[in-house]
Amino acid sequence: MTTTTTDLPRSWRQTFIVLWLGCFITGMGFSMTMPFISLFINELGHFSHFQLNLYSGLAFAMTFISQALISPYWGAWPIKRGAN
Repeated sequence: MTTTTTDLPRSWRQTFIVLWLGCFITGMGFSMTMPFISLFINELGHFSHFQLNLYSGLAFAMTFISQALISPYWGAWPIKRGAN
């Protein structure tokens, strides 16, 4: 099934722009804080260099792993909701 412009609500562009701006601003905040995550983890305890690299890598990777797992459900949500 293809979606045409006539199938969408009139305010879909405004909603899209607001969501895009929200994602962009969130991404900016994320990109400004992630370079300092290893410094923050180092303050939590005395870790070896290997442990600090491992924990920093895990903290950084978990954001993208959770996004990869949840995105298909989040993307399909409007379709499932509209089918009811």
